[in-house]
Amino acid sequence: MAHVVVIGLGLIGGSLARDLRRCGHRVTACGRDAARLAPAVGLGIVDAVEADWQAAVASADIVVLGVPVGGTREVYALIHPHLAADAVVTDVGSTKCSVVRDLKALCGQLPAHFVPAHPIAGTEHSGFAASLEGMFAGRTVVLTPTADTDPAATARVAALWQEVGAQVLSMTPEQHDAALALTSHLPQMLAYTLMGQFAETPGALAPLVGSGFRSMTRLAGSDPVMWRDVSLANRAQLSLTLRRYMERLGELAAAVDAGDAARLEKLFAASQAAYHRLPPA
Repeated sequence: MAHVVVIGLGLIGGSLARDLRRCGHRVTACGRDAARLAPAVGLGIVDAVEADWQAAVASADIVVLGVPVGGTREVYALIHPHLAADAVVTDVGSTKCSVVRDLKALCGQLPAHFVPAHPIAGTEHSGFAASLEGMFAGRTVVLTPTADTDPAATARVAALWQEVGAQVLSMTPEQHDAALALTSHLPQMLAYTLMGQFAETPGALAPLVGSGFRSMTRLAGSDPVMWRDVSLANRAQLSLTLRRYMERLGELAAAVDAGDAARLEKLFAASQAAYHRLPPA
């Protein structure tokens, strides 16, 4: 049984805490407002909430940073002098190059015990009250260790995620950020943009919203602070992806303007075929 400390008990941290407790581990939560986290004990999400971060991490086997990526450096700076000698630290942030860069700036190199990670899972909801048991079963968790990372630390984090049913994949931080710009960050931007256009359109359109619109805009319910940080942390790759998407929209707009039925059908058919090649969810 390991002692796992989760700092930043949101949707992902809370869901992981639920699963780790189910597996027999002891989980302590820390955050800037311990009183706000206190109900997590009664909900069965964690075993304890600790206001003293230093005391919590001093006895931790594994520390999971569930904070927005922009806060990783600040939180690590607070805890690293108090970590046990054999403790492992990991995160759940949606960008990896920025995390590696920030910790290198702080420490001179990525600490050997730090394993950057990103579970490809979640919902549009936020906060530990929205956490779900079994969220990671069958889902992919990406680890992005660098040459500085202790392989033993990577193995411990991989084992932790595998224990809650996840499939672990390793790649470089650069590979991760380029891929996630398309598969995760771009869809979030599109949902926000579509919902923004809806909100600024005059007239009572709500009765005309169907399941397709709701599916397309579901992600607009996500935490804006978290996605602000993700957008800035991965801005180079996200910018490239957004510009490519705008090129494709321009191609579509040109076909619509020209009344080019053949071109429209060709574009739609290619996208349909690509969709059907996706593995089952």
